[in-house]
Amino acid sequence: MITLKPEIKRYARIVSTGIALGKTLVTNDDYEKYFGLRLPDAWRNALENRIGIKHRYVSSPEQSPSDLAAEAARMALENAKLSIDDIDLIIVATDTPDFQTPPTVSPLHMKLGAKLKTGGFDINAACADNTIALMLASYNIMLNEDVNYVLVVSPYTMTKFIDPQDVTASVFSDGAGAVILGPSDEPGFLTGKIIADGSYYDYWGIYIGGARPVNEEVLKEKWHKLRYLKRYPPDINLRHWPGLVQDTLKKANLTPDDIKYYFVTQVNREMIYQLMRLLGQPLEKAPTIMDKYGYTGSACVFMALHDTVTSGKIKKGDYIQFVTSGVGFVMASAIFRWV
Repeated sequence: MITLKPEIKRYARIVSTGIALGKTLVTNDDYEKYFGLRLPDAWRNALENRIGIKHRYVSSPEQSPSDLAAEAARMALENAKLSIDDIDLIIVATDTPDFQTPPTVSPLHMKLGAKLKTGGFDINAACADNTIALMLASYNIMLNEDVNYVLVVSPYTMTKFIDPQDVTASVFSDGAGAVILGPSDEPGFLTGKIIADGSYYDYWGIYIGGARPVNEEVLKEKWHKLRYLKRYPPDINLRHWPGLVQDTLKKANLTPDDIKYYFVTQVNREMIYQLMRLLGQPLEKAPTIMDKYGYTGSACVFMALHDTVTSGKIKKGDYIQFVTSGVGFVMASAIFRWV
């Protein structure tokens, strides 16, 4: 038997980034006026001083996930000096889509004016789907001769799905992050790793769909809203992130010291700092943006990357690592060299 091994003729790199924000900025002071719920003092203290969130952006009723995705994509295209005609594949990574079906890539494709040659699809791994989409984009560039440039977009509009009377919903913010990847003569994308534990599927989520079709009773019980059914172990990320980081580094023959920046799911600033301590790394290696944008889920690490890139902090030859978590749970990590 002859076994054919794919030949890597080129590599994949990150070319540019872009972001978009929900229409309205709502500060913690304004939260009660906007959502009808006063943030208790103890929660607000934790929200601002441990989690790191002082405000959030809320999309308007007419501002869809694909609208935010299109805005972020246009910025990334402009920053790359490319047009939509240069894009061969669009990947939308989100768990707050426009619709259950068709995929959100369809209205986005239309809004960007993409043509038939630009393929596209959605993926959903909750807030880990951004990293997985980067991996899929890189694989396509490296292995598919029809694909040169891939647009990865992660819109997030969880404020449309929250129960305003749930105080923990105050972490959520709406926005989108976009990354364009392209071909390279030297390695940009190095490796990635995905882990999962499906035993957490019924802890929290938006539990409507084929397993719970929408009807009057479902709406009355608010199953169409984000529901917290069980409490996640507070250390669940810190139990798994260090091993995931180290396993991915080992595959790339790198150490934690080699990484210039870690882009970690921006759900809790103190948790990110604790990860850095466990890895023996300085806190400044993990950019945090929740104080600036709130928690933007699928979009958050792309927004952190965008802020870091546009501030000129990433230089040629730097290694960066994504470390992301999604409910269910799914976790993913990927390493790129900036080329």
